[in-house]
Amino acid sequence: MKKIYYILSFVFATGLFASCSNDINGTNDITPEEAPSISETRAFPQDDGATALSGQPAEKLLKLLHGSDSTFSARMANYEEPNKYQLEEIKAFTDKLVEGAATEAVKANRIYNWVKDSIKYANGYVSNEPYDVFNNKKAVCQGYANLLNLMYHTQGIPVINAYGYLMSGGQSLGHAWNYAYYSGIWWLIDATNKLKYRAEKQLDEYKNMFIPLSVDGNFLETDQYSYSYTSENLNLNKVNYADEAFVIPFSVTLTNGEKYQISHFNPTTDLPSNVKEIYIGKNIISIGHDGTYGLKDHAPSVEAAHVDPENERLVSYEGVIYDTYNDAPLYIPRGMRVVYLKPTYNGTIGKNFLYNEPNIEEVYFPEGTTSMENWAVEKCPNLKVAYLPLNTEYNEETTFVEVHPDFKVVRMDMTGIKDVIAD
Repeated sequence: MKKIYYILSFVFATGLFASCSNDINGTNDITPEEAPSISETRAFPQDDGATALSGQPAEKLLKLLHGSDSTFSARMANYEEPNKYQLEEIKAFTDKLVEGAATEAVKANRIYNWVKDSIKYANGYVSNEPYDVFNNKKAVCQGYANLLNLMYHTQGIPVINAYGYLMSGGQSLGHAWNYAYYSGIWWLIDATNKLKYRAEKQLDEYKNMFIPLSVDGNFLETDQYSYSYTSENLNLNKVNYADEAFVIPFSVTLTNGEKYQISHFNPTTDLPSNVKEIYIGKNIISIGHDGTYGLKDHAPSVEAAHVDPENERLVSYEGVIYDTYNDAPLYIPRGMRVVYLKPTYNGTIGKNFLYNEPNIEEVYFPEGTTSMENWAVEKCPNLKVAYLPLNTEYNEETTFVEVHPDFKVVRMDMTGIKDVIAD
């Protein structure tokens, strides 16, 4: 059975704990750690007048493609490269297919025509690995895109995979297709449905049909940062070096001189190990999507995160980030050991309020927390102490699950406790 302690704090008394009791053994061996030292500096990025990406997703992506290097190209993500012999076989076939082609456009069209005419759409499971598609001549949309991507790469034609939705008959269908660059322009290519558009000139014809959510690769890379198109927006996804207090930039200037706000910060590689604090401006509207938050996996040394008070989508409280419209923490820095939670809207701590937080050791639930649901705290293996208000209701067996073997609950008057401990 988990241990329960009661601590009464008197804020205005000479000592923090003027009276305390222990209903387990009559002594109190729980001393809350001092609150983490969180910088009071508000070094948030300044609004530099850059505009936010706007329009339909297809319009947003096109703006970024125009500002990328014309050689921007990426292999298909989440699929293994064919081995040396498989790649040689596909390249030899493609070389013969485009033999005698006078221009890159002729090469691109021959490859596109072969893929769309030779590969049959499969009903049911089928491998979408490019070599399997090449051999079996069957695929779904992902396989068409993967094979076209690989065949274009064998000829040095810049190409990327796009992922999102195809609007058809009033329905949105999950879909994959390509963008390729040749003849000095970007093209949208959907070999699955035998469709091809000049990305800019024919934008109005396809922008309501193709809804790109993300594309493979980084459309722009600098010495310090790399940028991608993720969740329909401009994402800062790699940081090569930064100060200990890292201020996420407000905008980026593309190769064509256009400047756009950075709206997403969802890194896919580790932040520099010296970064201890992150400052997020009003421009950032997302730090992840669909339960995938790069900061949780790629910022092991960060101890606190701060959000500009002018940000309308995110808010920070004692170094933890929350969605403005959700009580549960969105991001607890991996380097944070003691967590102070902000008050909830209705006083209830719901299921999985804290979930899979491997590093936290102590957590303070605020005054006004009236109840905690089953499995409110789960998979926090190093959590040793939870401080609860005196009247919080919870189930000793099922509210805190998969926590430290020596986990303890401490009851205490939480009124003003954070301010007193900080003093």
